[in-house]
Amino acid sequence: MLNPQDRLKEINNLFLRKAFLVNYRSVEQYLSEHFDIPSYSERSFSRDVNTLKELLKERYPSLEEEQGELIRYSRSNLGFYYIRQDISAFPSFSEKELNQIASIIDLNQHLFTDGAGQGIVNKLRAITLENNLSKYNQLNTWPSIQLIKDGERAGSDNIKPILEAIAAKDCLLFTYQALSKEAIQKKYSGIPLMIKEYNNGWYTGWYVLIQEVKEQDRIVKTEINSLRLFALDRMLQLRVHKSTCQLRFAPGFYPPDYFTNMLGILRNNLANPGIKSEKVTVHLSTESWMLDYLTKYPLHPSQQIDKSGQGIQITWNLEINVELESFFMRYAHDLTVISPKSLKEKLKHNLIVALKNLDEK
Repeated sequence: MLNPQDRLKEINNLFLRKAFLVNYRSVEQYLSEHFDIPSYSERSFSRDVNTLKELLKERYPSLEEEQGELIRYSRSNLGFYYIRQDISAFPSFSEKELNQIASIIDLNQHLFTDGAGQGIVNKLRAITLENNLSKYNQLNTWPSIQLIKDGERAGSDNIKPILEAIAAKDCLLFTYQALSKEAIQKKYSGIPLMIKEYNNGWYTGWYVLIQEVKEQDRIVKTEINSLRLFALDRMLQLRVHKSTCQLRFAPGFYPPDYFTNMLGILRNNLANPGIKSEKVTVHLSTESWMLDYLTKYPLHPSQQIDKSGQGIQITWNLEINVELESFFMRYAHDLTVISPKSLKEKLKHNLIVALKNLDEK
């Protein structure tokens, strides 16, 4: 028989399971099947949900103040849900337990294939880092870190101080070395907002999204197109200090939106603050192998496939950037770019230069 505290932990865990619809009937059935509880009333369920609301409020007071109740009811799904997937009324594991598990896996890499063990270790330690952020009074309304790939990362030593700075709204001081050997190191100062992991085809690395600030700034207005992206492995002499400026966020500000309308992560937003996505259209033959591939693995969430005419037309709403151009250059013999015209002209120029380079001795 579960005591009330253990029952709350079980229901909290059900909220954390993406595929589980939390309502009275589903929780009653779960408790009956797994813990042989003969009777669990709807009144008890309501009381448990309210208790979880209070526990969440205690753990995340600033998030509750900003977003309202952290447990809400969906009329469309007929169930309750946590407003964010990275919150919990109870810590699932202590920091010590997570680190012990990570260390055990680290010592038994031979039991895993293709670097899977190291990937699990990285994710467990990332969980520990994020759990540590709960000591701050304010919790961001966006995730501080996004993981997509497994294995070691250049620049990973900078993750912990940057995550701390994200939570504390502290400022980073660093010098930055661009990829070019001739590039001069430059000094930067800014408040970090989130860390993103990205596989750009060459290697997988860490990047940090920063609102750049100057020493004399007291109030900084922050919006998506004022942000700047830096690779962690090229950030040198990193120091953290208390920020003297206040960030004012634009309405609906959500840093992950920085990456929403493009392929990859390289944006031209600083040189072109008004940058917008465009309708990009390509044509494929009905026999093209790319049709099956793009159907199974869409290039972008905005992808639409039209099979009504001769051949196949595929459209995306995307910002034009170097990674999109590189994709079309790579598959220039498999598809035809229809629009926009500016993109067609740019690709045509790139192909002419490529042919010239091939002809040179």
